[in-house]
Amino acid sequence: MTQLLIALLDEEFTWGAAGEEAANTLLAWTVVSLAAAVIGVLLLKKRARAARVELSAGALDERQTHLLRAVPVSDGWQERVRDELKASERVFLVAERGHEEIHFRWRPGRGDRSVWGSMAFDATAGDVLLDVHDGEGALGVAGLGKGASFAAVCQIARTVGLESSGASRG
Repeated sequence: MTQLLIALLDEEFTWGAAGEEAANTLLAWTVVSLAAAVIGVLLLKKRARAARVELSAGALDERQTHLLRAVPVSDGWQERVRDELKASERVFLVAERGHEEIHFRWRPGRGDRSVWGSMAFDATAGDVLLDVHDGEGALGVAGLGKGASFAAVCQIARTVGLESSGASRG
């Protein structure tokens, strides 16, 4: 943009030079935006792999619903998951609905921005239905902002010991 403004203020202004500067500015913005998108996708892939959560085409959606499995499934796994969730420094406003469900707010980043979340437990199957949604609608890049809900799913899964039910263990 600076180059374009300099071309406009230059004593030897021509429409051809201004058009060339505008095209160069557009090309630069395109390259920077594409690089930011690639970095964002790579960061989301890395988070998903580390958390053993399946990365899908809807990873940037405001609402993320994942069926996860406790690792390991043993006696008292529900209490362990609840306790580890409550002990996290990223969680606040925790409310339990009986023994089968827990609702909370989660901070996926370092700021005050947070997402809503809930876990529903299936004790017999050892599964947890994790539902996370971002109601604040803030725009962003590189996995936080538009990808805040998915980033939160990955962080929660790592914190409490959950993984995608289709993920390989090892």
